[in-house]
Formats: sequence, structure tokens, C-alpha cells
Amino acid sequence: MVYYFTCVLSFLAGVNLTLDDQLLDFTRARWNRMLMRGFWSLLVLMVMLECLYLIFITPLAPEEFFRHYMLIPTALHLSVLVLSELCLRFLEERMRDYALLAASSVITFIIVDINVEIGYIIPALFLPVLVSIFYFSARKLIAASLMSLVTLYSLYFFNTSMDISVVGIVALTAMLGAFCLIARGVISRGKEMRQYYIHAAKSNQELLVKNILMDKLAKTDALTELYNHITFHEYLDKLIEHHDTTHMPLQLALIDIDNFKTVNDQFGHRAGDAVLRQVADLVRSQAGMNDFVARYGGEELAVIFTDKSADKSLQILETIRQNIELAVYKELGSRQITVSIGFADYDREGKEKFFIRTDQALYNAKSQGKNRIVLAGEASATGEQSRFAWQ
Repeated sequence: MVYYFTCVLSFLAGVNLTLDDQLLDFTRARWNRMLMRGFWSLLVLMVMLECLYLIFITPLAPEEFFRHYMLIPTALHLSVLVLSELCLRFLEERMRDYALLAASSVITFIIVDINVEIGYIIPALFLPVLVSIFYFSARKLIAASLMSLVTLYSLYFFNTSMDISVVGIVALTAMLGAFCLIARGVISRGKEMRQYYIHAAKSNQELLVKNILMDKLAKTDALTELYNHITFHEYLDKLIEHHDTTHMPLQLALIDIDNFKTVNDQFGHRAGDAVLRQVADLVRSQAGMNDFVARYGGEELAVIFTDKSADKSLQILETIRQNIELAVYKELGSRQITVSIGFADYDREGKEKFFIRTDQALYNAKSQGKNRIVLAGEASATGEQSRFAWQ
């Protein structure tokens, strides 16, 4: 049983790790969408700022300013965003991140190119490096660094309005390198935190597995895998309290294997254990989802019936009795196994009296010839007619 539960829970652990990877993919897609929203917001912001510059600051003619600083950059910016949306929709998963890095590089190039006379805007070219941090990938950081370096030197060599010295371009290159080192540290720290999270999750999962196994072992009988004697009494106490509050139907049956000692004497205890397991399986197969089956002790089983009438519970017990009698026990050859059953319907009498009445009914079933069901309070009867009767 322990091996079985260990295998099942180990499988669930593997499933959880797979789900964790799927969650990372999902969050990456969510972050890609958030980045796209940021790019769209940046377009709106740039248009607003250029409008304010047109109205209050620029000495240029409105037509010239609108064409050079608003219409062309906005059209290019918009084209990049539309292309990026198409990449997110149609590119394979691993290429979408690189598409957004390229988009961030082109967008910053457009913005810096038209505002290059504003010296402090040049570090905006490092935006792809910042974006790459979201992916916690060294490869994407390298790609973003190269993109930023290409855009920086493209502006330096091809934009005549960029008034910057050799010392300045070297300083910007060094600044980009420092920025990349910081980003690399952030990515490394993020990976460490993820590994710590995975390790902690696995440790908690292993502890959960052990707790479940210990709880299972503490509540069940190792041979039959039914609930044990202690758990039976705990459950019966709770059901009686529930009955006293809600008047839920409640019945108890005690099932004893007839002549079980002779089985052990003639065929050995290993055969007796096999019989016990088979009988337990036959009882469990007929019990309902809300019923409780336990090994009360030795060759004696207990069944607590809930949410059904006494007549329905008796029908189930009769099916159990017949199935056990007709079953083939390969360890015993042609020998049959029968059971005697005592049954009682709870009558707000308290647990002790309820159990004593059921146990007395089982004793009567044994004394009346075995292989029968006797109800608590039933008069002494013999023969086939007494096997299933209600008084």
C-alpha cells in the first residue's frame, strides 16, 4: 500500500513540475502582452509630447514640424507595433520574445533619432536590455545588448545631427556594458530565486506525501486496507452527533467470518489473510460512497450505513452475504466461506447501547446457525427464513 501511494504521489509531483513550466510559459505570454501595451502607451505619449512641443515650444513652421517630427515617426512607430502584433500571433513561441526585443530596439531608435539633439535621451537606446530582464535569459540579454549597440553606433555614424565626441561614444558604450552587467546580475538572481522556489515546492511536496502516508497508515488496517478499529469509533461518534442534529438515517452492521479459526488451522495463516482481504474487498465493493467500512478486529468487519433506509441497508447486506458465500477462494480449494451479520438501526440511544445491540444481534446470528443476518431485537429463529428478516 505504501509503495502504491508513493508511486501515485510521485507521479503527481512530476505533474506539478510540468504545470509549473506551463505556468511560466503562460506568465511569459502575459508579460509579452503587457510589454505590447507599454509600447502602445509609449506611442500615445510621444504623440502627446510632440503636440505640446508643437504648440508651445518649436520655432519651426507647423507643417514642417508636423511632417518631420510627428507624421513620419508616428507612422514608423505604428508600423513596428502592427508588425509586432502579427509576430505575437503567428511566430512560434521561442521567437516571439526576440521579436519584441527587436521592436523595442527599433522604437527607441525612432524616438532617439528625431530627438537626438536632446543629449540625455540617448540612453533610451538601452531599453531592449531592460526588456530582456523580464525573460530571465542570458541569450536574450546578449541579443538585446547587440541590438542596443547597433542602434547606438548607427546613430553615431549616420545621423549628422548627433553632436557627440569619440570620448562620449566610448562613455556611452561603457555605460551600456555596465547596464548589461547589472541586468546579468538581476537575471542570475532571478534564476536563483526560481531554483529556490522549485526546491522549496519539492520539499513541501515530499513533506505532504509523508504526512498523507502517515495519516493513511494511522487510519487504516494494513492487511485489508479498510479503516481500523480506532478510526471506526471516531467516525461513529461523529455520525451519531450528526444524526442527533439532522436526524440523518444511521445503521450499523457487524460482520463476522464463520469458522475462521478452522481456516487458519487447516490452510495456514497466509491463506487466512488472503480470505480476509477477499472478504474485505467484497464488502467494500457493495458499500456506498457515504458508507464506512472498517476492520473491527480479527475476522470481524463493521459497516456504518448513512443516508439510506434500514431496508435498503439490509438489501445491501444480503447481497454481501450471498456474494461471500458464492465466491471462490483459491487458497481454500472447494471450501466455502460464510459470514454472520448483526444489524441495528440507530434510535437516539447513545453509542454504547447502539453498539451493544448490534453486537448482540451478531451473537444471535452465530448461535442460530451462522450464515445469516439477524436484526437487533429479533426473536430467536432458525432455518433459512431467519437469514433476512425484520421484526
